[in-house]
Amino acid sequence: MGAGRGASPAVVPQRGPSAGEQDDHALGSAEGALVLPETPLVEPPVGGPLGLPVAPPPPEPAASAHPLLVTGAAGVAPAAGTAAAGRDGALDRHARLVCSVLGVPAAVVSLVSRRLQLFPGAVGLPEPWQTTRLADLSRSSCQQVVASGRPLAVRDAREDPDLRDDAVVTELGAVGYLGAPLRGSEGEAIGALAALSPEPRDWTRREVALLADLAAACSAELQLRRALSDAAEVRAAAESARDEATTAQMRAVGERRDAEVAHARSQLLLEVSRAVAEAREAEDVAAAVASRVLRGTQAHLVAVAVHERSSGALRYVARESRDPGAGVAGVAAGPVGELGAAADGSGVVREPVDVPEGAALCARERRAVFTPDAATAAATASTGAPALEGVEAALHAPLLVDGQCVGVLTVAWRSARTLLPAERELVTALADAAAQGVQRCLVLRTERDAARTLQRAMLTELPDLADVELAAVYAPAAAGHQVGGDWYDALRHPDGSTLLVIGDVTGHDISAAATMGQVRSALRTLAVATTDTPAQLLTRLDETLSVLGSDVLATVLAIRLDDGGEHGARRMRWSSAGHLPALLALPGEGVAVLDGHEVDLLLGLAPGSARSDNEVVLPAGATLLLYTDGLVERRDSDLTEGIERLAVALGAAAELPLPELLDAVLGELVGAGGADDVAALAVRTR
Repeated sequence: MGAGRGASPAVVPQRGPSAGEQDDHALGSAEGALVLPETPLVEPPVGGPLGLPVAPPPPEPAASAHPLLVTGAAGVAPAAGTAAAGRDGALDRHARLVCSVLGVPAAVVSLVSRRLQLFPGAVGLPEPWQTTRLADLSRSSCQQVVASGRPLAVRDAREDPDLRDDAVVTELGAVGYLGAPLRGSEGEAIGALAALSPEPRDWTRREVALLADLAAACSAELQLRRALSDAAEVRAAAESARDEATTAQMRAVGERRDAEVAHARSQLLLEVSRAVAEAREAEDVAAAVASRVLRGTQAHLVAVAVHERSSGALRYVARESRDPGAGVAGVAAGPVGELGAAADGSGVVREPVDVPEGAALCARERRAVFTPDAATAAATASTGAPALEGVEAALHAPLLVDGQCVGVLTVAWRSARTLLPAERELVTALADAAAQGVQRCLVLRTERDAARTLQRAMLTELPDLADVELAAVYAPAAAGHQVGGDWYDALRHPDGSTLLVIGDVTGHDISAAATMGQVRSALRTLAVATTDTPAQLLTRLDETLSVLGSDVLATVLAIRLDDGGEHGARRMRWSSAGHLPALLALPGEGVAVLDGHEVDLLLGLAPGSARSDNEVVLPAGATLLLYTDGLVERRDSDLTEGIERLAVALGAAAELPLPELLDAVLGELVGAGGADDVAALAVRTR
């Protein structure tokens, strides 16, 4: 979403059954499914909308530059012994959910008229509005949402001539605004669910879609109250007319049931959307969808299939059943497969297995496929196709993204059935939510794999030298969605000296890996073409990258080893462009941190700045360790403590062969995997 109101934000269409479309067999109506509890109506003193109370007009607010920043996401509590006259706890929860999902300090559930704006749900408003929940806002953003019936996304209301004088800006301190319409039982816009930011904000399509989903859930809450209010009026009228009362009561029960099912459906969609948004891998999306759909419906089995990475075959990677033994015929539970993980405590089975014919047909033709009973499924299946065990009817819905099928959602029932329109709509909506999550994870996986391939291709194959032993290791971050710009290098100069390099380009994406390759190539070229000292080499490299227009920010430690005289001693000269100090282990003397020198600026900060050389003589048998920050940096400690831990680990492993030394050091400091990439280069003089 760009700045201003001229853009047309994406509108998430509401899906779901209308009143009366769904009966006791509908998804979401199972025992234990998500349903809205009975909520008593609050009688308004003056007759507010939807049975909500109306508070007296608010007093003049105290001046504040940014009221939203002053009150915070929790708002300001009213004075002891008082309560907000227009406050509704259930709608407050919707406002809090907006703050949590969109990361804003304030949100409101706003019901508007031509003169007044009521905030029955609000979080983070300044006083007195957080307490009174009522404002006379003749030119409000929420009223514009109601008038248009569409979401409104504003990056900076102060730059919008139609909104800069809005009381939401001048009195509430909201600058960034995102609102979605709330709808009554007839589909009319009656208010807005709005996220408020004290700073300018570029709202994304995903954020607009999330708020639209949250508004749909809030609308279901309001529609339910209206249905309950109507039912109460009908029951009151029935006291004077028995026949009318019976008919009206039946109608009210039906409306209430439809509203409860609609609310449960909205809650299920919201829960699935939130779980999908948090997943990092396609398999995690599948597991989250399978678990939550089974818990929120009457289905007997739910499974999600995606395409296998190596073969492209469509296979179930997550399935959950009310019967632990149910699954796919001919496939027994076994070891963890390529795409999955073993079953966890939730009962979600996550080893990839082949899909039945109905799911395969669904993927091929990119349409929903329903088999009302097992006999129909068997009659249409090809020879050797697996079958779903323990179920009769099954609905397979494609996970579609831009017309392409990225997977299949299967929902199955124990007994034969006729599929209700509301059931098909709900499964389709759930498949849409899952598809976006799967596609996002697949794109991230592709980018990550490409970056890692590029990064590993650029890592140096160490030369075999007679006077120096070399070993190196590169360990990617445990978080699969990150790659870095860490690298090492070693080469023999034509003059007989040895150049050693360790570096780290800022960033954790394919761009960082590509930039690392540029820096590495330029440094190797300059090193071979000149006899510069390490400081001169880094100065020349910094200037070269600047001339070439390379937008780089990197730390580099460059070392040159020359003949140091008798008994195999080597003279070590080095220069550091903001990199961590090397560690030196001397036989019988422990480990020293080579930090008693000048640490110069990072590459890219100030090309042409002065750089310094440092020098030390290494005896034969000395072990030198170069490394990147992923080996020593931790959230719960500073770098100094991390370097001290590394020195202890190096001292304990100093006598080991270099490959074993590196394994021991990484095992001690990183274990199964760290939060950042690690590159390390070990050198031992002979």
